[in-house]
Parts: sequence; structure tokens; C-alpha cells
Amino acid sequence: MKLIITSDTFLKALPNQASEIRLKGLPNQLVEIKAGQSFELDDSRPYEGNAASINDDHEFVQLAQPLPNQPGIRWFVYGLHSQIEGTDPGNDPHDEPIANQDAAIAQAKADKAYGPKISLPGISRPVGVFEPVYFEPTVCNFTWSEMTKGGTRIPVDASITARIVELCKYLDEVRAFLGGMPMYITSAYRDPVTNRRVRGARSSRHMAGDAVDFWVKGMNVVDVFYKLKNFHRKGGLAVGNGFVHLDMRPGAPARWMYPGGPVVDLW
Repeated sequence: MKLIITSDTFLKALPNQASEIRLKGLPNQLVEIKAGQSFELDDSRPYEGNAASINDDHEFVQLAQPLPNQPGIRWFVYGLHSQIEGTDPGNDPHDEPIANQDAAIAQAKADKAYGPKISLPGISRPVGVFEPVYFEPTVCNFTWSEMTKGGTRIPVDASITARIVELCKYLDEVRAFLGGMPMYITSAYRDPVTNRRVRGARSSRHMAGDAVDFWVKGMNVVDVFYKLKNFHRKGGLAVGNGFVHLDMRPGAPARWMYPGGPVVDLW
């Protein structure tokens, strides 16, 4: 995994503005970095602060080697000044789609029946597993079954449910951009136990509810990846054997290739 600096910026001990850290006058907490530099990483994940005074657009990185004359290896970097290339060595997900799910969804739509009910954190009523994720301003093209593996992976809290809704709104934009062809979801939300079982990344965005693996009817996954490179400039984008990964992570944009998948030009 590699951190690539795209604009002159700073590595920071805190996810604050560089000017705030400079005013504190503390040594070893602010390191100027020039565009074009890159650093090997042991770990990377978006920083999502809760306090209003804290930016949530920073990336938290762990360098493989400390910087010259700097004891620390853990830093924050402004996401819009950087890119993450590559992923965890163990990130090799094998999460199979539900058999015959598309036929069940199509039948449910035809019958105007939404199937068995599931309870989701943050939604006051039970929802049908084949129910569209949202109805306004137009009806969503994706169902709760696709997002929760047939209702077997229930979000652990309401914030994840909200992310799934926002993800589906964005996926409808992606679908339209790709010509309106059906998108087949192979993996969406994963609870932490499931994520470990299918060999997902340690900090996989699937656990946050804002990631999907999918393929598009009539399109090669490499073509989908290349089409989305300019459309999906923020977040994560990757390609594997038969699927494209897309996520809406904050922080630095990330690009990678999965083991066994095609070789592509990431950027």
C-alpha cells in the first residue's frame, strides 16, 4: 500500500489545520511534504471525527518506515492532497451473490409484494426485504435484499443504515452514467464477523455501509472501471475477478486491484 502526495501538504500529528498545529509550537507534529512524494504504508483508513471542530476529510496512515529525524510512523494527511494506492495484503474477498435473487426481486416487483419483513436500525417500521431502499424523488433501483444479503446482514446501528441509503442514491447516478444497464450486486453491507469470514480488508468500507462490489450486464469489468475513474473521483474504486468495487469513503481517494483480477491503470 502506498501514499501518494498530489499537492504540497503536511503530515500532521493531529487531524487539524496545519496553522493550528504550528501555533502550538510543538516539535515533531507537523512535517512539510511536497507534491510527487510517495510513502510505503502498513495501514491506512479515513479519519471520521465526531466533534464539529475536527475535520473528517483526513486520512490516518501508518508509514512502513519513519521519516528522517521523525520518531513517529502514524500521521494524518489531508485527503484532497493525497491518494492511496493498493490495499491490505489480505484483502481478497470471496463473497458469493445469492442464487436466483434477481428472479425473486423481479417477481416481487411484478406482484407488488416486498417479501419477508426485516427490522433496520434507524427505520421506524419493518421493511420488506425486496423493497426499494428509498422511494423519493424516484423509486430506487436497488433493494434491501441486495444491500443486506437477503436480509441476513442487518446493520449494527442507524448510521450504517443511513449510509446504505445514501450509497443507493449514488448508485442510481452511477447506473444512469453507465447507460442504465442493470447492476448486479455481489457484496454490499458486511458485519465485522462476515467481513473477516470472506477475507475483506481490515477496515473495509463494506462494514461502514458505503461500499458495494458489482458487475454490469453487458459490460466488461475493466471497461466499467475505466469509465468510472473520472466519474468517481472521490472514495474507493477497485477491480477484481468479475467485479468492480466502489465505495464512498471520506479522506483520500483510493484505487487498487484485487488478487486474481485484471491489471489496470489505476489513475
